Amino acid sequence: MKKAILFIFILFTGSNLPAQTKTIDSLKLLLAKEKTDKGKVKLLNKMSSRFGFGNLRNDSSLWYSQQALELAQRINYAKGELEARFNMTNYLFQTGNYPEALKLSLHNLKQAEEFHDMKTFFLQTRVIGWIYGRMGDNLKQLEYEKRLASIAPLIPVSDTIEKETFVWIANNVMAMAYSDLNEPDSTLRYLQLIYDGAIKIKDPGLLALATHGLGNYYFKKGNDSLAFYYYKECIPASLIAGRVDGVVVAETAIARVFLKKGQSDSALFYGRQALNRVQTIDAPDALQGVYSLLSTLYKNLRQNDSAFKYLQQYVTLKDSLYNQTKIIQAQNFSFNETLQQQQLEQAKKEAQQQYAAKTKLYLFAAIIFIFLIIGFFLLRNLRNKRKANQLLHQKNEEIETALSNLKSTQAQLIQSEKMASLGELTAGIAHEIQNPLNFVNNFSDINSELIEELRNKSEELKIDDVDVKDLLNDIESNEKKINHHGKRADAIVKGMLQHSRTSTGQKEPTDINALCDEYLRLAYHGMRAKDKSFNCEMKTDFDSTLPKINVVPQDIGRVILNLINNAFYACAERSRSTAAERKNLEGFQNLQGLAPYLPTVTVSTKNLGEKVEISVKDNGNGIPEKIKDKIFQPFFTTKPTGQGTGLGLSLSYDIIKAHGGEIKVETRADEARPDDTVGRGTEFIIQLPLNNSGL
Repeated sequence: MKKAILFIFILFTGSNLPAQTKTIDSLKLLLAKEKTDKGKVKLLNKMSSRFGFGNLRNDSSLWYSQQALELAQRINYAKGELEARFNMTNYLFQTGNYPEALKLSLHNLKQAEEFHDMKTFFLQTRVIGWIYGRMGDNLKQLEYEKRLASIAPLIPVSDTIEKETFVWIANNVMAMAYSDLNEPDSTLRYLQLIYDGAIKIKDPGLLALATHGLGNYYFKKGNDSLAFYYYKECIPASLIAGRVDGVVVAETAIARVFLKKGQSDSALFYGRQALNRVQTIDAPDALQGVYSLLSTLYKNLRQNDSAFKYLQQYVTLKDSLYNQTKIIQAQNFSFNETLQQQQLEQAKKEAQQQYAAKTKLYLFAAIIFIFLIIGFFLLRNLRNKRKANQLLHQKNEEIETALSNLKSTQAQLIQSEKMASLGELTAGIAHEIQNPLNFVNNFSDINSELIEELRNKSEELKIDDVDVKDLLNDIESNEKKINHHGKRADAIVKGMLQHSRTSTGQKEPTDINALCDEYLRLAYHGMRAKDKSFNCEMKTDFDSTLPKINVVPQDIGRVILNLINNAFYACAERSRSTAAERKNLEGFQNLQGLAPYLPTVTVSTKNLGEKVEISVKDNGNGIPEKIKDKIFQPFFTTKPTGQGTGLGLSLSYDIIKAHGGEIKVETRADEARPDDTVGRGTEFIIQLPLNNSGL
């Protein structure tokens, strides 16, 4: 019976553990009394196994196994070396160091086979299967763990129960492998075999193992009642077996059952109980599961601080134990082992074919020499042709460049002519509208005064007719609307005249960096004056090597101010739409996918050598591609009625062209992805010549 329990514990921890009746203190006393070196090696290995039992103190387990290994090597005790390295394998596996664990396990497996130590060969094969399972290679895991069933009958044992124990160990790892491969029927068959065996021999360790596996199986199948039953049965069995980590895992699983049912109080009770218990041992896998459970539980309870704390502890522990680098190293080592075997076989074949290879090599060398002679003459002829082709290619490139420049110039001329024609048309229309519009505005003001006089007169005459008063109110309301829209039309006409006039400002050397910084802050304060709730992050990236350039500062300032105002407006619009969307999704899980939006406007300058570049960039909603080509046209605007005349960008375009520069726009408006906070937005780019003489 004692030997059966011993190997069940080996199944949990991966170590060659001593019997439970031997405590650490008793082993220390025996070690102090032991006189032979071989006996000390055995006791040191037992102490290493005992410390590794249940993940109590892995560092002590490693220290004792190292002491045992050094002493065994000194006295040339091969079996003691094998047992010490096996304990080291357990330590490396539990701490997530898969590359070294796999390397040492393969070495131990080979040595155990040489010494005909079938017990160690059996247990080491199982550990290798576990390592591949942790790396996610479940097929490789199943390959190694299928070998256990054939190895178990070959292990020399003293009684029937111990022999059956090795069979149950094989059944357990097969159940785990089939569970990872998502084959439920095979998983249940092997778990039921383990459970029946535990009942038969009344082994608490084996019973804890079987009940936990069955609980996991029924939880995945959605049968919460059976899952809860087996998890509850696992707790007393684990306590009797001395497996604190088994109790922690069972309590964590019960908490997940309650969480699934929506019983948060019961789930929290078991979760906290598992946390208190796991903190008394060194069990990182069990601790990781408790952290994950508590993070999810507190999140459902809307206690975000606690949820974040346990999530952070879970991620930190997971990264420290099972990081991707270790897994890749282990996979590379496994691949290298296979590759090394293939290389050995290949070396044998190459040795047998060495003479034939040398003969072929000489033959190939002669053929290559002949081809080199032929190639020399061909190369000399091709070199002359290549020179002629290069010259022809150069001429073609020059022609293509000239054609490209011609097309670009032609497009600019067409655009300039178009804008000039629009300017002339705008000026003519504006002058014609100005006079009648002045009459409308003037007489609307006079009518307002007459209405007020008429109201006063009716009061003097004591005319108390409701219809008369309503009529006066209607006339006054209509007059206010006429006056309001007349002033709007007047503002549009003035904008048209300003758009069509030629600038009379004087060019002067101007610090573009200072100009951009000044108008950025001016625009921000102006936006804040209109909307106190508006907030926006302003970023600047000014090139310190930028020299002063010869421009009309008032005109260029007007362009920069207009672009920055448009950027602030786009950010404000997206802020409002994002806030409304978050409000609509409040209380739903969809809100998690909607990232917070931070309005940002970036103004930068760059010295391009012969040109100066000014960039105004925002992360607003962007401009749809279908209207991108219209934004520089007069009277075209995307703003609601009454908030824009559509002349700002058109005027900016004319000013930049008058300075001999270019203005272009780059934008992205992805309406299919409202949660995209990175790609959306608009950037206006202005390029002005460094030596600017203007027009």
